[in-house]
Amino acid sequence: MRFYYSVIGILLLSWNVVADDDFTSLLDEVSSIATKTKLNIDYQPSVVSVLHADKLKRIGIRNLYEAIGLLPGIETSILHTGAKELIIRGNYNPDTFIFDKYKLYIDGVDVGSDLYSTSFYYLDFPIELIERIEVLRGSASTIYGPGAFSGAINVITKSSQTGANDAVFGSAGSYNYTKAGFVEHLNVDGWNIGLDGYHQHNNKKINAGSAFVSSNEASYERSDYNSLEGFEDYSVGVTAKNNDFTLIARYKSEVTDNFYGFGEELEPVPGGYQSNKSGIIELQNNHNLDNDLSLETKVGVNYYAFTFDTTVYKDYKGSGLTARLNPTYQQLNSHIDMNLKGKNIKENEWMVGVGAQKIDTLKNSYGTTMRTDTDGGPSVISDSLVYLNGKYGFLNGDNDQWIKSVYFQDIYSINDSFDLSANFRLDDYSLFEQMFSYRFGSVYRLDDCNIIKAVYGRSYRAPAYVEAFQATQDGLKAGNPNLNPELMDTYELAYTYKNNNKILRTNLFYSIMEDVIDGVNNEPLSFVGDYANNKARNAKGAEMEFIYRFGNGSELMANLSYVRTEYFTTDYNTPVEFQSPEISEVLSKGYFLHPLTQVLNINTAWYYSGPKNRFDDGNHNHTPTYSATIIIDETIAYDIDNSSSVMLSAKNLFDATLIYPSYLGNHDGLRREGRNWLLTYEKRL
Repeated sequence: MRFYYSVIGILLLSWNVVADDDFTSLLDEVSSIATKTKLNIDYQPSVVSVLHADKLKRIGIRNLYEAIGLLPGIETSILHTGAKELIIRGNYNPDTFIFDKYKLYIDGVDVGSDLYSTSFYYLDFPIELIERIEVLRGSASTIYGPGAFSGAINVITKSSQTGANDAVFGSAGSYNYTKAGFVEHLNVDGWNIGLDGYHQHNNKKINAGSAFVSSNEASYERSDYNSLEGFEDYSVGVTAKNNDFTLIARYKSEVTDNFYGFGEELEPVPGGYQSNKSGIIELQNNHNLDNDLSLETKVGVNYYAFTFDTTVYKDYKGSGLTARLNPTYQQLNSHIDMNLKGKNIKENEWMVGVGAQKIDTLKNSYGTTMRTDTDGGPSVISDSLVYLNGKYGFLNGDNDQWIKSVYFQDIYSINDSFDLSANFRLDDYSLFEQMFSYRFGSVYRLDDCNIIKAVYGRSYRAPAYVEAFQATQDGLKAGNPNLNPELMDTYELAYTYKNNNKILRTNLFYSIMEDVIDGVNNEPLSFVGDYANNKARNAKGAEMEFIYRFGNGSELMANLSYVRTEYFTTDYNTPVEFQSPEISEVLSKGYFLHPLTQVLNINTAWYYSGPKNRFDDGNHNHTPTYSATIIIDETIAYDIDNSSSVMLSAKNLFDATLIYPSYLGNHDGLRREGRNWLLTYEKRL
């Protein structure tokens, strides 16, 4: 309790001190994430947050995943396979679980894949390489296309920023965690080149307990009951600028162990792994046609490779059969976008754009030791992996497709205080139906301190390839090519108050989701696949964020959010309604930065998540089974000199028990680490 009293005492002593330093940069945050036109975020016709990495480092944040978890309305979790999840405004289907409802960009370039409609393999991106993170919560597919269903995230790297400090950094922490990397800028023959790179790994093991051992095991060969969570991750990136041209390229590779196992049961033998590799290249040209007219062109490719090697069980029920799976998939997405932007119409700032993408499957295979075919195809029972392709690959065929888009945006200033905005977008998928999304917003500035926003938007998410085309395989859900895209209408009302030392942002939202893609049970024999468009659902909630800068250089950020999401069980004929499965309806996060001296800071971060209703599709017993959790991180930051600093963090300081939901519902949940530590050194060059 003394810890809490100390924090409260610091706040009370500092509260009435008038800020004497410059707060303007925080008040005048500039972003283009909501409109593709740079505007103060409080003048954006959307709910936008900006996180600055230099502050996040000082509260022990180590990567992108932890940083975004600080924001209101966003809950973090992991799957039993270790895939990291960002759940925005309760938009989550436990029976499908892996498919993201947002789009992630690095320096404005889409890094996601169409396989699982996800980009979780970038969430380990180190905070030391990041300048800032822009997050749009709410309808975003009008701007970024289907997939930016409930939000969009853009990460601006330090290497892309001319004038940013060069640096080297290194970290060490619990579970033999190490990280090292660099940022460097060069000038070569008129090109401003930014380079970055890093390598990180750990050998984390968490005691899962014998409950996670399959009942089908005739013998369990391992001597432990650990969730194996070791990983190795590295990336290199470059941004090169010359006059109107910008080249952005990045390669990232991550290999991890299989955590709690493919079927949420510990693998009977060690050595299972999963690998995600991503490569992006984009060439941009921004050409001014005249003072008020410009043409932006982007051409690029996005390469993604996935493989998963897992032994589900060995010597199945004493039969001698071993079930081992090794799906492999590679995809190349080529794209071109052209945007014409203008301010040449009185009181209007407009944009017209067209784009095209070509999705090509480079590899699609499914290695298995056990497959019992029911439709005349090859049956597999083997001691070693046999690889199937085509109809019996990981996906049912290659499913290459074109996506063609056209979009329009206009911001109309009625006067100095009142702006209206409109966005329209049409996306034509060759494998799915057309999607027409739109958004209307208004921003009214009552005075310099008070701002009101109202936004309505319609967004879409096209089915992921796994949802639509996954081949019929033992232990996997079969895809349904007849799926319709998910649709969501969102209504938002936001209020912002800001002055020289404080900002208060509040937001109310209500969303209606239709054609929700989820699993299906007890379906008729004529039904195709194991996914379906389910009943319409709604979500409603409130978000509040408060930032206060004290005169002694201290800063407080605190937020609170409430989200309630309607959900229906996946029974085809008689779905049962209940609320918010496996998400916390109440979240509170924040930090307090406190300088003890000019060179020494002691900083606190907290993360509160309320109780969760367990997903129980069979018994419909929806009482809370995961209790509320509060995690406290404490960090000491010391500036050795003007160019170097060291930070020591005690994460989960009070060793709170943290359990994430169990997808299959067979166990109490996925236990996470308790108290751990992180030491980071950074040298600015």
